[in-house]
Amino acid sequence: MMDLIIFLVVAAISFAGSIHIGAVNLAVVQATLNRNISAGILVAFGGSIPEFIYSFIALKGVFFLKDNQFLLSWLNMLIIPVFLLMGLVYLFQKQSNNTDKMPMVGKNKLDFLKGFSLGMLNPQLLPFWFFMLIFLGKYFSINDLSAKYAFVLGTGMGAFAILALFAYLAHRYKSYINQLLRSFSVNRLMGYLFIALALMQIVKVFT
Repeated sequence: MMDLIIFLVVAAISFAGSIHIGAVNLAVVQATLNRNISAGILVAFGGSIPEFIYSFIALKGVFFLKDNQFLLSWLNMLIIPVFLLMGLVYLFQKQSNNTDKMPMVGKNKLDFLKGFSLGMLNPQLLPFWFFMLIFLGKYFSINDLSAKYAFVLGTGMGAFAILALFAYLAHRYKSYINQLLRSFSVNRLMGYLFIALALMQIVKVFT
């Protein structure tokens, strides 16, 4: 019973923590609007996998962050050119997606890999779950194997739930959103948003 409570609490935290505008959220919406809800769900699935990875690493010990500050710094720096490049690609990409010529298996792999790579380029996940683990440790015992499984599963399932919700909402109101964006392409909007995220990251890293 306690493991179920841990799972639900962590899933709720992950759900709420993923509501903010981020690279994976934007990619889910873009894939849904430009193609279909299945593409958005695949991006969401790929984007939720890093939650499992980073939360598992957070469980490895209190000293991980101290011993791996260089890794976090490197990831924070890497985000900047990646987001800038993605922004430029979206800005110069035509609305009709070239992946339409690809077989379905190839499309699915690209959708999953897009979500996964963007999720992995979010180093804030590691310190977030690290400190959430410390906070939750005041109220729950996350020491035995089943509790650790509940914690890790909750992080990924909560993230997937909110990302899938983004895909559903984008699909549900697709015609309305497209009407709003009739004079402004989705790809161009995505390009500007990714460039804005890159600029925000520059400010964060160098200030």
